[in-house]
Amino acid sequence: MLTRNIWTAFFLTGWAVWGITSPAPARAQQASLEQAAASTPGSSRCRSLSDSDLSELTLIAALEHVVCRSPLVSQALLLVDEQRAGVELAQTAWRPRVAANAELAANRIPISNSGAGSLGSSLTGALGLSWVAYDYGLRDANLQLSRFQLDSARAAQQAATLTAVDQALRLYVEAAAAQARLQASQETENVARQSLAAAQAKHEAHVVSLAEKLQAQTAFAQSALDRVRAEGAWQTARGSLAVAMGYPADKAIKLASPAMAFPTISSSGTPVAWIEESKRLHPRVRTVQADVQALRARLDGLRSEGRGNVVISGNVGRTKDLANRDAKLDNALGGYVFANFPLFNQTEMDARERQILSQIESRLSALMQVERDVEADLWQGIRLMETEAENLKASNLLLQAATQSYEIAFGRYKSGVGSILELLATQTALSNGRSQLTQAQLSHAHARLRLEVASGRILMVR
Repeated sequence: MLTRNIWTAFFLTGWAVWGITSPAPARAQQASLEQAAASTPGSSRCRSLSDSDLSELTLIAALEHVVCRSPLVSQALLLVDEQRAGVELAQTAWRPRVAANAELAANRIPISNSGAGSLGSSLTGALGLSWVAYDYGLRDANLQLSRFQLDSARAAQQAATLTAVDQALRLYVEAAAAQARLQASQETENVARQSLAAAQAKHEAHVVSLAEKLQAQTAFAQSALDRVRAEGAWQTARGSLAVAMGYPADKAIKLASPAMAFPTISSSGTPVAWIEESKRLHPRVRTVQADVQALRARLDGLRSEGRGNVVISGNVGRTKDLANRDAKLDNALGGYVFANFPLFNQTEMDARERQILSQIESRLSALMQVERDVEADLWQGIRLMETEAENLKASNLLLQAATQSYEIAFGRYKSGVGSILELLATQTALSNGRSQLTQAQLSHAHARLRLEVASGRILMVR
């Protein structure tokens, strides 16, 4: 059984070199990070997971569920809808304004020395039209402003999706590590039980002393304690993942095996190309870029606003004097051209312009910082992935050696040649080797997947 477990531990070995991916079952190949990140609240990809899905939960299924039920992503989508409505509102500025109105007026002239008082009333109906004929580019600037704000909202929505994916990836890997540690502790407990059974048999045969039996019994008790702690860590990690997926913390969840849980990733390009592409197309970068463009459009609008505008207005209506029974409907037709040119407001305009220019410079500085953060994050991720790949290789070799040492020590002890101390030492080394390999596998998988998320490639507009 130990030898079989050693070979199954190599499922991630192929990830050890940049650009090389390990073969995976068809089920893992059918899903990808891009598909999970494409899920949005209310989309057709959002579905309820069945009990069978939760009993063998894969990373992609967990990511999709987290993104579909993320309040942060939902808020970002609502902001996109709000900005899209803003674009439609800005487009209406070119349309003429048409209004219909009706007026019923009554007045009474009080009694005076010149004669008796009188009561007069009238009814007026009119249809008016108003249109901004020229505004020196103010409407164009406002439309560009609303479009750039929409671009910023869309990029922010993608950044929120990346944040949700990154959080779900972290929680899933933590849960997978806890589940693997639990399984490893259970195997260690079984090994310790076998050692204890051998020691008891030799003690009953009066081959070894009571001290050796007690040492084996102590090792077994320690392994049982480690298994209980591992169960507690697994329950905690499972509950955190369930809450992130929108389930109660006590929801029954079991993760799929690592070979089935993690998707196959194919790398394209060099790390340097990744960094340069991310500095141009990462959602965080595009958000700030859109903010800068929006501020520049606002500056253009401010300058156009200071030049004035020309408005053409016209109306047609009919009026009737209700106090005179013989009165007829009188037609009324009017129109005017209104030109507005602000004067003596240069100080105010200069102050407002300097305010926007300062905001533009501030956002440009923020853009530079975001680009540096993206580059530093990716560089650290690339180096971490390479380090974890080397750790994975070393952990495989360590577990191989520890397994062979234990099998030899166990055989020597059963044959009466080895000592209990030798057996317990190799048993501890085997337990540590198994734990280190499990952690190395998951750490490498996490580093590889997180690099994809951190780069923003799964959401980049190509």
